[in-house]
Amino acid sequence: MNSPDTSQKQAFWTPTRIALLGSALLLTVAIISAFYSKTEQIQPEISDTQPAPETAPMPAPRNNPPAPGISNEVMRTSIKLINGKSRKLSDYSGKVLVVDLWATWCGPCRQEIPHLVEVAEEYKSKGVEVLGLTTEDPETDAQLVKEFSERFKINYPIGWADMSMAEGLMNGRNGIPQTIIIGRDGKVKKHFVGFSPAMGAQMRAVLDEALASG
Repeated sequence: MNSPDTSQKQAFWTPTRIALLGSALLLTVAIISAFYSKTEQIQPEISDTQPAPETAPMPAPRNNPPAPGISNEVMRTSIKLINGKSRKLSDYSGKVLVVDLWATWCGPCRQEIPHLVEVAEEYKSKGVEVLGLTTEDPETDAQLVKEFSERFKINYPIGWADMSMAEGLMNGRNGIPQTIIIGRDGKVKKHFVGFSPAMGAQMRAVLDEALASG
């Protein structure tokens, strides 16, 4: 014979109540499942001002204030060229000179070189010279630099910048490429650090102004 407590429990668990409880549990599970499914579909947004690393544009060159000039020591230092000859920056006196500090392993340098090739060809007859100075080691990288110059069809002299020369031209600015435009008076007209596609037009504007100023 069932006790009163057992009878009450059996009376409570009627088929109707069991069905209602089961429905409530299924509804709860469905709500939780829908919530997590929606959460998984939400993708993190990428800010327009902070693009993903793989698609981030190259930083634009920084236009630094013109320096008063390059030291006489740097101007008169003999620069060994990859063709075996040597030059000094002072040899370009009376011309507008574009000096580019670069290296074969530098990605932005590789992107800048075609623009320098165009400038060298376009402005040669106007009194502008372009000189590329690699920061690599002439003892170990000579063949690499020569092959690179041929592959990129570089039409201007390429030489070696030792640490002293590089530091003298960088004037406290770090990184490559660095492109320095020196006027006929030996003073720096513009010092670019880095590279962006807009730099080609900026460089031409500076060159035109330097040529016009005499």
